[in-house]
Amino acid sequence: MTSRLLNYLCDPIDKSDFSLKYAVYDKNGNIRSGFLISKLNNSYPIIDGIPRFLTDKNLKKSVDSFGQEWNYFNYDLFKTNWLNHVVKNTFGSVDAFKDKVIVDAGAGAGMQSLWMSEAGAEHVIALELSDSVDEVMKENLKNVQNIDIVQCSIDESPLKDNSIKGIVICHNVIQHTPSIEKTARALWRIVAPGGEFVFNCYGKNDKGIIRKIRFHFYLQVRKFLSKKVVSFRLWYARIMSLLRFVPLLGLILEKSSLMSRGEVFGGKGYLKRAYKTGVLNTFDSFGAHQYQHYKSDEEIKKLINGLQPDSEKILNVDKYFSRPAPIGCALRLFK
Repeated sequence: MTSRLLNYLCDPIDKSDFSLKYAVYDKNGNIRSGFLISKLNNSYPIIDGIPRFLTDKNLKKSVDSFGQEWNYFNYDLFKTNWLNHVVKNTFGSVDAFKDKVIVDAGAGAGMQSLWMSEAGAEHVIALELSDSVDEVMKENLKNVQNIDIVQCSIDESPLKDNSIKGIVICHNVIQHTPSIEKTARALWRIVAPGGEFVFNCYGKNDKGIIRKIRFHFYLQVRKFLSKKVVSFRLWYARIMSLLRFVPLLGLILEKSSLMSRGEVFGGKGYLKRAYKTGVLNTFDSFGAHQYQHYKSDEEIKKLINGLQPDSEKILNVDKYFSRPAPIGCALRLFK
């Protein structure tokens, strides 16, 4: 944990500043252990360089399956997809990250945090609730000096209100929190004037009889598979990813939502990447995580207008609500 992070942290319960007690530093001057004490004497430990804000252990259990997923898949092979989907369709280029303080809300394996750091971000704060902070994320980010990992729930962030003048990004995460609206408001609060909040959410694609049947069929399949053990879901994802290569059959499986692969870019190693992408996306689609919400266009429009009434400060609206929307496209709300 860098000393700089202290400037942004506050007690998620009473919003008071912290005093640092019993700190132990490493050779680079970073904090390895200690305690953060609030004015109301709430105490939060710093363990292995990571401040821990586990105020709701039941909520942590709801995302344990994500820790298993990220520790298994890592996501380190998907930078090309990130660049051509998330970056291109949301920001235009990686220049959007240069010299910015960035909060990666729901950082997962930490690869997006790493890639934003490599793109020139000044400081990245990676918020993650699952155990991936002690495994794959810590391994991926171990040699990066401008990234701080914070273990916390993103709907009860320990960051100060109006403290982030750069970017707060929550990509493909917000639908897995107990309340999309509560999480969006919590993340919007930490954005400072001049900063931006970037997020997307699973859409409720059930307009028309065919889409409605397919959507509710998928929900029933997920309800069944999400209760199975990890090994069973991995087996299912592997079989489906292999069948995706069968002409016509593979397309039918994906269109019927029995598996998910999405766009895979050509070039060297295409078959290997296509297979791994199919396994990862299918496993993710039928994950055992507790929360997976879907919002209609009308519900998302109501949410963003409630956060930022000035439509000129909301970017990507037309792209985000087009059908089909560009893969990875997210809304950008400026404060």
